[in-house]
Amino acid sequence: MTKIKPNAYIKDSPAQPQPPAENKPPQFKINLALNESPYPPSPKALEAYHETAKILNRYPNYSSAELRHVLGEKYNLDNTRIMCAAGSEQILSYIARAYIGEGDEVIHPRYGFMVYRFNIAMQGAKSVPVEHDDFVVNVDYILGAVTNKTRLVFLDNPGNPTGTYVPYSEIIRLRENLPDHILLVLDAAYAEFANEADYDAGFDLVDKHENVIVTRTLSKLYGLSGLRIGWAYSTEEIINTLLHLKGGFNVSKPAQSAGAAAVLDQDYADQARDKCRAGIEYLTSELRAMGLNVTSSVCNFVMLHFPDGRDQMKAADQHLKDCGIMVGPLGAYNLSSSLRITVGTDDENKAFINAMKDFMEK
Repeated sequence: MTKIKPNAYIKDSPAQPQPPAENKPPQFKINLALNESPYPPSPKALEAYHETAKILNRYPNYSSAELRHVLGEKYNLDNTRIMCAAGSEQILSYIARAYIGEGDEVIHPRYGFMVYRFNIAMQGAKSVPVEHDDFVVNVDYILGAVTNKTRLVFLDNPGNPTGTYVPYSEIIRLRENLPDHILLVLDAAYAEFANEADYDAGFDLVDKHENVIVTRTLSKLYGLSGLRIGWAYSTEEIINTLLHLKGGFNVSKPAQSAGAAAVLDQDYADQARDKCRAGIEYLTSELRAMGLNVTSSVCNFVMLHFPDGRDQMKAADQHLKDCGIMVGPLGAYNLSSSLRITVGTDDENKAFINAMKDFMEK
């Protein structure tokens, strides 16, 4: 055994499985597992991508200047307070590295994005999960979990894998009642899908307080998961702190160009959003008609619960695999009787529903 010892926190953190490279991953006709867009990116984004590919011998702009400018114009934000990275997941790791350490406590929803737990553990901090009310985060539970060791709150809003959201009035109340030394991280990866009047991603809250950061992504609505583009908006002080951790060329040249073009093509994004909402309504109504419990979702996925528990869920998951359909079991979230279903194309959604009908009729 090697005498080289890793950081003590590594052993307590989940590792991403990495099979031998020669092993071919399972092939599925329909992939409804990872909350990706079922549609290709905007044609304008693809055009920008291919055009930029001609100069791949050159490094990308180190600060993603064009993309930050486009995002600032779209959302009326100061682009000097925007940073870009290789996915919002990378930014979440920067935040953890910059603001928490050994002995600190970090609050997050029990059914929040699992990356939070990983980042907390990697810094030697303590994870403090708080409960939901019917899979909706209750702000009072967060406030009740605060101690003199609390340094940060991770809140995915809308939530993954729940698909639910916290009204903006409650987010404001949360910030106003948290001690000033606690950083509030609003992970708004699915904000583009939430059209409810009482939802807001939280940019105004950033401008009113010195202890809020909002993270976003172009992976979901904009269909750029394969390029890994995330971004964040916060105060000048917080962004400058995170920039100490950012690699100079962490967002590739094609990603920057395609991302800017995708954000500018609002008509295409609106069409994708409308199709997603129709898909959510279809999946929810069809699954409920089978007697299954579906948590109402404002995202591009639904969370499905099986009344007969874990064994029924596992049988359904296997049946779907046998039909060439991959979905997302939620055992890692301690939701052992639940599946997360990403909205697909109309044909994919219908194939999934038909497979579920076959399963329920057995």
